[in-house]
Amino acid sequence: MLNEHETDVNISAFCGDGHHDSYAHYNYLDNKNIIPVIPLAETSKNVISQLPDNKDVRLDNNGIPLCRAGMPMRHHQYNKNRKTHVFCCPVKRQTHRKGKTVYVTHIDECPLKKDCQPESSLGPLVYIKSNSNPRLFPPVSRDSRQYEKIMNLRSGSERVNAYIDNYNIEKAHRNVDYSLIRLFLVYIAIHAEIMYKEFLKIEISEKLPDNSVDAHSSGIEFDKILTNIRDGPLNKPP
Repeated sequence: MLNEHETDVNISAFCGDGHHDSYAHYNYLDNKNIIPVIPLAETSKNVISQLPDNKDVRLDNNGIPLCRAGMPMRHHQYNKNRKTHVFCCPVKRQTHRKGKTVYVTHIDECPLKKDCQPESSLGPLVYIKSNSNPRLFPPVSRDSRQYEKIMNLRSGSERVNAYIDNYNIEKAHRNVDYSLIRLFLVYIAIHAEIMYKEFLKIEISEKLPDNSVDAHSSGIEFDKILTNIRDGPLNKPP
């Protein structure tokens, strides 16, 4: 649709909820070179136990490989060229000592109390190609900071959507054109409310040191205005 309207917008990632957790969505996004940032659906977590093409790799409920001791392995890196995830020992972590980067093995955290691969600073390692199962192993691992950062951005848009739901737009009209007009008016009301909140903060901060009663009265008046906005003609069907 963006190409049809000659819109110069590059979509690098798609962030959705568990309702988008299907192979159809992952395959479509992969064909469009869009990174999927989608949590696993709660209804499917309990059926994940192993990789279809590698029965030796066990998985937890979030699709993370388990080590020999049953601990979720640590996501080490993602190779974009090979589209491969690398998972390493969960008790071997990077640190800095004497100006050098080293990997330290925390044996006390291992249920087996031993190093399964002492000759390796990271091993045992597990390599999993994302195209073998794009749903369980998307390019952005679900236990990574990047995944958490993108999901936090989505939560902001969800709060806006919840705010819009207070105006009951969907119940007011079945006509799409009228609904879009009302949605536009709702955004105007939201911006007006935010601007008034900022104005009220300044007003209260100026009055509070001298007269807290005036500040309280301003707060009551503020609540009345918000009630009038939400319960006004915009929110009532004709």
